[in-house]
Amino acid sequence: MKSATIIRSIWDFFFKPQPVDNLGLMRVLFGLLLLFNWYMIWSYLDVFWGVDGMISLRTSIEYGSSARFSLFDLMPNDPRVPVLLAIVNLLAAVGVTLGLFTRTSMVLAFMTVLSFQNRNDFILNSGDIVLRNILFFMTFSAAGKAYSLDRWFREMRYGKQSDPVMERPWALRMIQIQFCVIYIATVLFKIKGTHWVDGTAVYVATRLDEFVRMPFPLLNNLAVIKFMTWSTLAVELAMGTLVWFRDLRYWVLLSGIALHIGIEIVMSIPMFEWVMMVTMLSMVDPWDMIKAQNYLHARLSKILHRFSKMQTA
Repeated sequence: MKSATIIRSIWDFFFKPQPVDNLGLMRVLFGLLLLFNWYMIWSYLDVFWGVDGMISLRTSIEYGSSARFSLFDLMPNDPRVPVLLAIVNLLAAVGVTLGLFTRTSMVLAFMTVLSFQNRNDFILNSGDIVLRNILFFMTFSAAGKAYSLDRWFREMRYGKQSDPVMERPWALRMIQIQFCVIYIATVLFKIKGTHWVDGTAVYVATRLDEFVRMPFPLLNNLAVIKFMTWSTLAVELAMGTLVWFRDLRYWVLLSGIALHIGIEIVMSIPMFEWVMMVTMLSMVDPWDMIKAQNYLHARLSKILHRFSKMQTA
């Protein structure tokens, strides 16, 4: 293969325009996750981020990274500041969900989420970090050009566009790469130890009282435990590698959804499972999403037509 062909393929991968429909739907669902994240912040605002909370601003600055960004560091250490930033975060989350002033909303959402996380990073889990990272890349994307009020207002002004909105997908590619790196890094980290290799990791994980949501009797069987441990590694490896192959992609994504739903049922790891399942939309071919949308629209039109005929009969 010629070097020019390789360079052209890489260029097309990052910059050849494609529909933004999968990003638009992903943005809506991410907005809902941001609203839930805001609810958790608001519920414990004084405890975790208040002036007299568990971690003082001084302690946060002392033990935090010197290169960190937090609006808390730039504003007075006043009880009204957490409330103000929480309100801004709420408005931004609503804007992201509805696609209203989308780019501005995503930037404000990212800045406030990052500020709350850096103000008290002692309570973070992997779901918080992934939410923040994906939101960062989404701020550079065209996620506001589908399933959004911004697009609706634009069509009201300039007329409806029949063809899909096409944009360069480089920000989407960064999300996809981040998505796959998470799974590959997870597998590499897990196989360093012994529990995942010998097949007992699921037994150990489901015996941690602070994470277990509900007992699962089948996890008392050693054969089941080994199967679930090794199949988890297989699915995670596939999510980081085989998901790029179109013929296998949707089977891999379905197995990933099954894995995360299973973890969500059995264990309590706030946000992480849902963040990863929503991010899976980045791997869906936007043309396939348009086909599915057209099919559902046609089916719905037929149902409504039959219903109207029954009403007039």
